[in-house]
Amino acid sequence: MIDYKVRTSARSRHVRLSVSQHAGVVVVVPPGFDISTISDIIVKKEEWIRRSIEKVRWTGSAKEIPARINLRSIGFSYSVVVEYHSNRRNRLVEANGTVKLCIDSRSKRVPFNLLKRWLREKSAAILLPWLERISEERGLSFNRGAVRNQRTRWGSCSVKKNINLNQALVFLRPELVEYLMIHELCHTVEMNHSKKYWKLVERHCPQYRTLDKELRGARKEVEVWAR
Repeated sequence: MIDYKVRTSARSRHVRLSVSQHAGVVVVVPPGFDISTISDIIVKKEEWIRRSIEKVRWTGSAKEIPARINLRSIGFSYSVVVEYHSNRRNRLVEANGTVKLCIDSRSKRVPFNLLKRWLREKSAAILLPWLERISEERGLSFNRGAVRNQRTRWGSCSVKKNINLNQALVFLRPELVEYLMIHELCHTVEMNHSKKYWKLVERHCPQYRTLDKELRGARKEVEVWAR
């Protein structure tokens, strides 16, 4: 029997299956869907699900713990050292430009979980003060800033002038990071992509067209383990 989770999504019109390393098998259904029929769907799609599970397992196991972590945004590179142990608490220690992973050799996910937690904290420490500085320099105020692990966006700005930044920005060169911050800060004035908005962006970043194009293809700069 295949274990699965059910998630209701108001945006879904049909049943959809997904398989991922962290969430496992998820059945996404629209509101009001008869969940008693899900078991039949699982049986019908069992071969596809099992192939997908194996593919996810292979992809996950193919990832390697990085030897170095290069944060281009601040021009600094960290070396990574791994110490395997048993019957001790898994932990990450950063000191003198080195990230040391003390982990149980039996757990494959632990080192990546530790690294991603470290990345989230490191990114917040780098990006939020940076955003504050750009805001003050440009005279574009915002309400609150946050750093998140966003899959599809480098950043976003809400109608309440709250700005979210993708933690993966720390892997990009500083010119791209600053452009993204200016891009979102300009949304605190114009909540659209009108001509008026782009004129505001151009006033603060004359080379925005070149940087915007580069940013659209910058996902490849994010290290594999952090994706």
